[in-house]
Amino acid sequence: MIVLKAAQAQVLEALQSVAGIVERRHTLPILANVLLRKTGEDIEFTTSDLEIQVRTQATLGGDVGQMATTVGARKLIDILRALPPTRW
Repeated sequence: MIVLKAAQAQVLEALQSVAGIVERRHTLPILANVLLRKTGEDIEFTTSDLEIQVRTQATLGGDVGQMATTVGARKLIDILRALPPTRW
């Protein structure tokens, strides 16, 4: 199963466009996360700070399945930056 197949720069660009409102230290830890919702080849990134919700969508490829999860936005950015810039 290939959930997502895209270049590191494509995923990082989409993620960074919504991660700007994520605070490192917040009273509600879930607000440090980004919601990843994948439908087919499209993936949607959603973040919130309780006042503003930011969402972006990108077509990145992969399998046609569906999934949704939340992960730490800053940690995911750090992981993506550590990956090679080629397709993974």
